[in-house]
Amino acid sequence: MTTPPRAARTAVLAALAVLAAGCAASPGLRARPAAAQPVCAGPVVIGHRGAPLDAPENTMASFEKALQQGADWLETDVQTTRDGVPVLMHDASVDRTTNGKGAIADLTAAQIAGLRVTVGPGPAEPVPTLEELLKRLSGTTVTLLMEIKWQRAEDVARIARIAAGSSARVFLYSFSAEHLRQAHAAAPALPVVLIQGTNISEDPGDLPLRGIALDATLATASRIAAERKAGREVYVWTLDDDESWQLMTERDADGLITDTPGRARRWADANCRTERPVAPRGARVH
Repeated sequence: MTTPPRAARTAVLAALAVLAAGCAASPGLRARPAAAQPVCAGPVVIGHRGAPLDAPENTMASFEKALQQGADWLETDVQTTRDGVPVLMHDASVDRTTNGKGAIADLTAAQIAGLRVTVGPGPAEPVPTLEELLKRLSGTTVTLLMEIKWQRAEDVARIARIAAGSSARVFLYSFSAEHLRQAHAAAPALPVVLIQGTNISEDPGDLPLRGIALDATLATASRIAAERKAGREVYVWTLDDDESWQLMTERDADGLITDTPGRARRWADANCRTERPVAPRGARVH
C-alpha cells in the first residue's frame, strides 16, 4: 500500500466513486456518492465485519453498508472450507451466525454456499467467499484489513496468494505470529499486521510488520507512541463510542476499528483536524 492512513480519507472518496460506478449494473457493493467532504488528518474509520449493527456481519450487504456510511477501510475474517475455499466468517463454526451447523473446516464450499447468515438486522445473506470481496474491491483504493483465523499452514499460504493475486488493497493480520510468517513467505509484497489482545501478546521480531492492531485496553498513549516511533501503524479495536474515538485520536492512533462506522464517520467529520501532530517515526516498514 502506498497511501498511508494520513491520506486515506482523500483516497477513499475516489474509491467510493469507482465502486458506485462499478456496481451500478450488478448487485454487490454500492458506495455512497463521492460528495465533497472535509479532508481530515485523524485516524481512518475501519468497518469491523462491515457494519454489523445494520446488516448481517461479514456479508456483502454489511460491507456495502459500511462504505455507504463512510468507512475508509473494511475489516473481515477468513476461514477455509474442507475443500480449500476461503470464506468470510469470524467463527470457526457456522452455528452462531447462520442457519446451519458444523465447523467450517468440515463443510464444503457448496455446503457453505447453501447457508444464510442470520445474525444481525436485515434479510439473511449468503456467506461470501474471499474472492467475491476481493473482486468487488479490485482496482479501488479501499483497504481490506483481513484477519487470518487459526487454520492449517497450507490454507494460510493459499489465502495470502489469493489476496496477492488480486488488485485489491489488502493488509493481512492475525493473532498468530506463525500465521503471519507463513503468509509473508507466500506473499511477501503484502503488508502484515499483528493483532494483540490482553491474553495474546507475542511480538515477532523477525517480521517486517506494517502495523499492530491493539485491544483498546493496550492502546495507551505511551504504547502507541512507541509503536509509531518504531515505524508501525496502530489500529485499535473495537471502539464504538465518542469517548473512545476522541481518546484514540488524541493518542494519535492510525485507525479506529468499529462496529458503528456510520457514527464513527460522523464523529470524525465533526471533529475534523486539518493538521495533526506526528510523533517521531523510525523508517517506514513496507
